[in-house]
Amino acid sequence: MTFVSLAQATHRLGIDVKTLHRWLCDAQLALPCHPDDGRKKGVSSEHLHLLAHLHQRRLAPLPEESAAPEVLAPPELSAVLLAMPEYLTALQAQISTLQHQVADLTRLMQQPKPDLALPLTPTKPSSAVKQRAKPTRSASGSRPMASASAKTAPKPVHVIARVEYGKQGRYVVTCSKGGLLPFEPDTQEWFAWVAKQDAFRFVGKSGHFTAHHEWRVPKGAWRAHRHIRNHSYTLRLAPNHELTIAVLEQAAEALQAHLT
Repeated sequence: MTFVSLAQATHRLGIDVKTLHRWLCDAQLALPCHPDDGRKKGVSSEHLHLLAHLHQRRLAPLPEESAAPEVLAPPELSAVLLAMPEYLTALQAQISTLQHQVADLTRLMQQPKPDLALPLTPTKPSSAVKQRAKPTRSASGSRPMASASAKTAPKPVHVIARVEYGKQGRYVVTCSKGGLLPFEPDTQEWFAWVAKQDAFRFVGKSGHFTAHHEWRVPKGAWRAHRHIRNHSYTLRLAPNHELTIAVLEQAAEALQAHLT
């Protein structure tokens, strides 16, 4: 006798468990136990075919077990060796690209930085000079007049930042304190830097001008200013988060048109 579980019997007959129990009861057939495990019950293959014949059912085939996954064989050593020249060629191209980038960065670092005008510090006179230069009190008791050099002390010159289109076909940003800045325009670092500036000098492909920050305007608007032939021209630019290179180049071209 071949033992068939209840799940397999209901699947092959196409019915549920309640219907199977009712058919067995009508046919006065008992549920035999599994020969190895008495807790499991099912039907014999003979009873299964008898129920299918009584109720004109066609037994469905049992589901086939899934095939074992195919184990992929490791690639042969010859295939790996054949792919080595192509890999080496791609690696050499990457090394060449990195060398060009290092050369560009080296040229940018070697560019002369803008000279800063430092305030002149007066030298301390020696004790002998102090004695000779010590004024004598007049009879009227009036104080000596201050020297002219002390009144006209030079003020430090403020050098603004510079955004310039270089010979390498890219824009560089330099300032008097940090020199060449490590970011490029139109990036998050660029917009954060723009929001903190009062002004900067722009030298683009089509012209140049000085950009001034209007702090009183909401969102920090900018304006372009250029002096051409004894006349001042001003253009409204954009707020901080929209001040891109395209906006600056467009303003430089518009101001340059006044020369024609």
